[in-house]
Amino acid sequence: MTARFPEDRLAAEMGAEAYLGIPLRGEGGRVLGILVAMHDAPLPEDESALRREILLAYAQRAALELEQQENRARLEATARVHTLLRPAQNSQEVIQIAVEAVLRETRATTALLSLYRENGDYLEVVAAAGYLAEVARGRRMERGVGLSWQVFSEEKPLYFEDASQATQALFLSGEPSRAAYLGVPLRDAQGRVLGVLSADTAKQGGVLFPEDRHFLVALAEATGAAMARLDALHQARMEARRFRVLAELSARLEGLEAPKEILEEALEALYRISGFQVACFHEVAPEGLRLLMVAGEPSEDWLQQAWQQTYPPGHGLRGQVLLTGEALYVPHYPDHPRALAASVAMGLKCAAYTPVRFSEQTVGVLSLLDFRAAYLEDPLPLLNFAARRLANALEKAENLQQLRTTREEALKALGLALEYRDLETAGHTERVTRLALELAEEMGLSEPDLTHLRWGAYLHDLGKLAIPDGILKKPGKLEPEEWEQMKTHTVLGEQMARRMGFLPPATLAVIRHHHERWDGSGYPDGLAGEAIPLLARIFALADVYDALTSQRPYKRAWSPEEALADIAAQAGRHFDPNLCRIFLRRLGRA
Repeated sequence: MTARFPEDRLAAEMGAEAYLGIPLRGEGGRVLGILVAMHDAPLPEDESALRREILLAYAQRAALELEQQENRARLEATARVHTLLRPAQNSQEVIQIAVEAVLRETRATTALLSLYRENGDYLEVVAAAGYLAEVARGRRMERGVGLSWQVFSEEKPLYFEDASQATQALFLSGEPSRAAYLGVPLRDAQGRVLGVLSADTAKQGGVLFPEDRHFLVALAEATGAAMARLDALHQARMEARRFRVLAELSARLEGLEAPKEILEEALEALYRISGFQVACFHEVAPEGLRLLMVAGEPSEDWLQQAWQQTYPPGHGLRGQVLLTGEALYVPHYPDHPRALAASVAMGLKCAAYTPVRFSEQTVGVLSLLDFRAAYLEDPLPLLNFAARRLANALEKAENLQQLRTTREEALKALGLALEYRDLETAGHTERVTRLALELAEEMGLSEPDLTHLRWGAYLHDLGKLAIPDGILKKPGKLEPEEWEQMKTHTVLGEQMARRMGFLPPATLAVIRHHHERWDGSGYPDGLAGEAIPLLARIFALADVYDALTSQRPYKRAWSPEEALADIAAQAGRHFDPNLCRIFLRRLGRA
């Protein structure tokens, strides 16, 4: 298209009588510029038409060259940008490299990268470089405020040679000044706008040249793509790691029985895979929730406050979860209406809470906290899964503990019943059990040996249930055949105990072998020395000492000194000599 503007101011100023202007159009009809020809005298019609054809040919060639130059500039900018971003290992590194590259590669004096926060519906400056960068970093712009919102909303680049003429412009200095501005949308792989990369020439003024604009557009495209790619890669890695850790956690929880160990495993796993700074569990107490356990990297100040703080139902966000029984994710803690001033003052930025329930009751609240950053990835799916596994494990542990308590009481009751039938002195079972355990602890034994010894002590004479009363309660000396029948109580007791199905071999050994002797003269198997199981050797000492110091229908009670003297004399014959030394030292006769 040819245009003639004889009144054009430029032509008039230059004294031209004839003016020909042809737009330079690139791909898609985009105007790249104007090719102008001016003459100091009017042209004849035929010559004018010829010159227009010549000018049009030059315009087409110039447009082609301009477009090629622009394409080269874009390609160079794109190559430069990808080289710059290649070292980045995560989105945060990409963002920081991008804003620093703007200052290094263009005439801009300030570079900002803002991301859209859907939960708060605002743009937040997450990275800044150059003039007043510290003022800008972390700033939030509500919807419609600032030129970046126009870029975000229209989803296309926006350039002003003089941003002070734009009514929406915001100035970090607080004073409008002449400066160029360019904002470019950041997009992910699906074309969704994530935020805005912007640059300006505040403080020193000036314009951003075409090559600056090419670079910024290429940088924004590459930055958005790199962020999306690294975020997707990070997410995939995190999901794989989470799956692995959660699978391992589930397997470990199945093998744990102590509530403390179960909580430690669950909190440590949550801390490792959630990305949050702190994982903690508050248990339900009469006064409300109180801290029971913590994992992660909490500050000392927060810990001191947390150990003292309680949360009645409805108090703060944690108390709200206790009250409602519903999980809660708070991406920006200070903005929440239920945020506690003390927690805000401690710097809490992001938090998530979920109740832990079993037997139709809330037993505590599981929490994830971060004092470094807001708007972390929503952890509720992970937190809820962990809460369910934790609840299952704790419920199982509670049931097991109740089962153990019931079993313990049943075994103790059976031991007392045997004591009454055998006409033992009242309290024999309790005394001999306590004494045997004290000796075992003196030797350095611990669980499960102590439990196995205790059960053996309860049931050591279980086999006497099968001994006739005429023999068991005979006041005088037993006949040889009666004594042989009496000795069978050890074997019968083991057989009866074995049928209970849950007693370990060590307990069965106490029942069978507590009448064996160190010199091999005992019964039922004539074992000698260390062939006699250790717990049986320990119990034998305690049993004989209590029997000697207790009154029976057929004997008086010996004094402790008499009993200890007899035990000392039996060292190496009836009893393990090493155990005798420990026993005598413990009871005051070394």
